[in-house]
Amino acid sequence: MPIDLASFLHHTPESEKTTVFIHVDEDTVDTYDALLIAQTRYRKLFITLEPKRRYLVHTQPTDSEEIEIDFLQEYEEVEALLEDAGLDGIHDGEQGILYHNLLFLLMNP
Repeated sequence: MPIDLASFLHHTPESEKTTVFIHVDEDTVDTYDALLIAQTRYRKLFITLEPKRRYLVHTQPTDSEEIEIDFLQEYEEVEALLEDAGLDGIHDGEQGILYHNLLFLLMNP
């Protein structure tokens, strides 16, 4: 039985929800609600909740205070980050986390 999005988001911790702001042009800013689905030490993978899901990676390089945010175009990049997060929490020397949000999105396309 599917769970409606409003109920699910009501119970999702604030640290796993975000709003993405995309500057289309000087006067237009689009906003998207997104959920955190995977995380390693330096990277977070979000998925937008719009009807056409988009993956967004949030990276903080080790030697920098700056944060890089990019939409992923290749699904291989998504798979690699999910693999680095690892189902058991450790993969390829990185400790990571897969969130229950991923299961919700799989069950409620």
